[in-house]
Amino acid sequence: MEVTKRNKGNRNRGKAYERRVAAALGGVRNLDKGRPHTDVETETEVYEIKSTQASVPVWLASALNQLEKASAESGKKEGGVVKVYTKNKARAFLITEVPLI
Repeated sequence: MEVTKRNKGNRNRGKAYERRVAAALGGVRNLDKGRPHTDVETETEVYEIKSTQASVPVWLASALNQLEKASAESGKKEGGVVKVYTKNKARAFLITEVPLI
């Protein structure tokens, strides 16, 4: 029974973060079970939301710190961190912080 309570708590926490992210992005949380792969959507974009209690990976924290310094030095907005994977098919991912409401 304890596992069931923990799972329910995790699901509720995940739903709460989906609602907060949706509000921050000006979108809505997807309640349509017919489209199970969309957590949050706006008029033009969809988002998959993953939450964790683990700390930010060291490489990401370092990159965000460097980005903040570069922004201050250049006087330009922070665009985000781009993580590039080159094994097999090259892929790039833009990582940016979204202030939660």
